[in-house]
Amino acid sequence: MFPPLCVRLPHVCQRRKNGGTPLDLATDATCRDILTHHKAVYALITEDPTKLVASALAHCAKLSASGEPGPSSALSPRAHHFNPCFLWAPPAARAAVVAWARSVFIVQYAPNIEPFGVLLDDCAGDVLEFFGVTHKESELIATHCSSPEARAWVRAVLAAAVVVGAT
Repeated sequence: MFPPLCVRLPHVCQRRKNGGTPLDLATDATCRDILTHHKAVYALITEDPTKLVASALAHCAKLSASGEPGPSSALSPRAHHFNPCFLWAPPAARAAVVAWARSVFIVQYAPNIEPFGVLLDDCAGDVLEFFGVTHKESELIATHCSSPEARAWVRAVLAAAVVVGAT
C-alpha cells in the first residue's frame, strides 16, 4: 500500500506575488478559521517540535480507542494535521514525529520477532533501550498505539517519510 499523495503546501504566512498571504486573502469564514487555526498550531510546534509528537501519541490513542484515557496534548490539531506526510509541519517537528514513529514501530512489532518474544521482560527492555526506546515510552506505546488502525497509521507515517526523504 502506498502512502497518500504528499503535496508540499506553501505556509499560510508566506507572501505571494501580489503581496498577500492566504490568510489575508481568505474571504470565506470557514477558510479563514482553518487558516487561523493552522497558523496557531504551526507557531506552537515551531516553538517546541515535541508538541507535535505529543499530539501524534494522542492521535494514536484516539485510533486505538483504548478504554483508558489518552494522553493530553497542548495542541488542538484537526484531522488533516495527521496526514502521514506531515509536510505542513516545520522540518524539526516533522523529524521529531518520524523519530517517534520509528520508536512506535519498533515497540509494536518487536514482540512478533521470534527471538524477542521469548526474552525475559528485563532483557526485552534492554533490547528496546538499545534501539533508543525508554521503558516509559514503550509502556505508553503499548497502551495507546496498539490497534490495527494505529499500527497502519504509524506504518503510513514511516512510508511517507521514506518517500518524502527520497525526493
